[in-house]
Amino acid sequence: MKAKKSRLNFALCSVLAAAVLTLSACSTTQGPSLSGTQAFGNLTLNVSQYEELVNNSSDADLFNALILLTRSSINAGNAKQARAAINDLYSQATTPAKKAQAQIMDALLASRTGKNEKAEGILNSINPQDLNTPAAVYYFQLKSGVNSKLYNKTHDAKYQFAAYTSQKNLLDYVNDKDKVTVINRCNNILGTLPQADLASSLKNAQDYNDRGFLEYALISKSQSKELKDLALEKFTQKYSQHPLCVYILPKANPKAKNSDEVKFDGDSLEQRAEATPYNLDPQSLFIVDDNTKIAVLLPLSGRFADSVGNPAKLGILTALSDRKSNAKAVFYDTNKQNISEIVNIISKDGTTLIIGPILKPEVTALNNSGIKIPSIVLNTPEGNRPVNQWYFNLGPDYEGALAASKIYADGHRKPLVVSGSDSSSTRARSAFSATFAKAGKALSCTYQDPALIKNLSSACNFRNADSIYIHAPGIDTVSIKALIPSDIPVYLTDRSFQGINNSSQELALKGATLGDMPWLLTDSELKTSFMKSLPKANPQVQRIFATAYDSVNFAYSLKELSKDKNDVMHGLSGDLSLTNQGLIEASPMWVKLGNVRP
Repeated sequence: MKAKKSRLNFALCSVLAAAVLTLSACSTTQGPSLSGTQAFGNLTLNVSQYEELVNNSSDADLFNALILLTRSSINAGNAKQARAAINDLYSQATTPAKKAQAQIMDALLASRTGKNEKAEGILNSINPQDLNTPAAVYYFQLKSGVNSKLYNKTHDAKYQFAAYTSQKNLLDYVNDKDKVTVINRCNNILGTLPQADLASSLKNAQDYNDRGFLEYALISKSQSKELKDLALEKFTQKYSQHPLCVYILPKANPKAKNSDEVKFDGDSLEQRAEATPYNLDPQSLFIVDDNTKIAVLLPLSGRFADSVGNPAKLGILTALSDRKSNAKAVFYDTNKQNISEIVNIISKDGTTLIIGPILKPEVTALNNSGIKIPSIVLNTPEGNRPVNQWYFNLGPDYEGALAASKIYADGHRKPLVVSGSDSSSTRARSAFSATFAKAGKALSCTYQDPALIKNLSSACNFRNADSIYIHAPGIDTVSIKALIPSDIPVYLTDRSFQGINNSSQELALKGATLGDMPWLLTDSELKTSFMKSLPKANPQVQRIFATAYDSVNFAYSLKELSKDKNDVMHGLSGDLSLTNQGLIEASPMWVKLGNVRP
């Protein structure tokens, strides 16, 4: 037995040595822990040695040892042994991270045995966020290779673009020296594609890095050295912070003038890019000052005027007044003018910012118009979104995602979602489950009719959960909350709360944790003034006002927010922060109902 331990220790130390780690801790009496870094590092032993490693591994090391055995078996051409090891990996995969690593090995075997379509399907089902850095690096390299093989077989450009995307994603995980290698791989992959495919992809690209790589690939295809040199000079000015310019190409002449450069409050394009959070496209930024002309697109007549258009208009005017801003806001009634008519006007009259629209079809129409003016819209865009557009998400899907994040942060791992069967509840429930899926599985229980709520106690089996999220109208929420055992934490979001402090509803929901806009959960002079202006304003109207108010302050704060990805703006609708996808994240205020609040 001692001899086996000694050989096992030697094998482990060899693995560690391959990973360029210190060997001083290795002895002949106790083996070091086998980490995920070594599992996806270089293979330095033969198959039989990795078999011994598996046979002698502790429970903590077994999974990583199985990965090494799988890889070595595949390299040796022993598909049967590799399949057995992969089956063992799946049986040991007790977390999303381990399941993803088992799938990587499954895809590796499929690819090495000529089943690249199967390999691609497996890899596409993996969430890279579940992976640690070594596994993620291995995953993206494998995915890139599989897609390149499929491209060589089918000549379908989508596979080569997918291969490029995997290499581009690797840039987030490698050091400076390896970044050069990965950047060159990106260039080589795109260089194999026809000019027409590159140009078509560039037309639809929104990501800063994608646009740079695609433009560079097109420039590289030029047959004229003079034209290529001129294009590269402009490229290095336009994409000064692109990986190509940082690691490969000569630096742009700081005195060179780019006629297409957009002014940014006195900052150059290079300074603007350096100020942005990681992976935030500099072209998404804009500046608002007292010379700004703002076009506001809202339904100011018709059935949405009282519930949406007028409260949003009041929010925008109030925010400008509170800031003592001289910016000119021009309001357009989307119920009387269609979006194309409005775009035709504002594209010619010096408008420098758009706020709105808020109805989803109008947001889609705005984006389909090819508008170049920066915008802040009050609904989630679908399809292509202009790179300089920012948006708020007031939908139930965002509520569900926020609730899932909060419940996880509070340490709960077996949540139950209780909701109705309407479309709003379905969206919230799906978003909750999708968000929580990164950590585990969320249970769900629905009711078809409010009259059936009384049966939920037995139908839902609340005792199976360690926490419960309710997404239902306020009156239904009160009835559901009464059925839940008092020792199970209950979480609520916007839909379940009427926004009136110390109301009978709040007393009935005492003890539940609510996430909502600070505007609805606290009293202020602004809120008092608003309620005097619109005394019958329901919570949804109040939320529209708060979001519109925040859209103005967000526009003024964008430059400062872009300098630090951890910075937030304290708004009426929550703590606002930037994302690289254009979403204005609004973190809600979480309170325990029944407690005194400011």
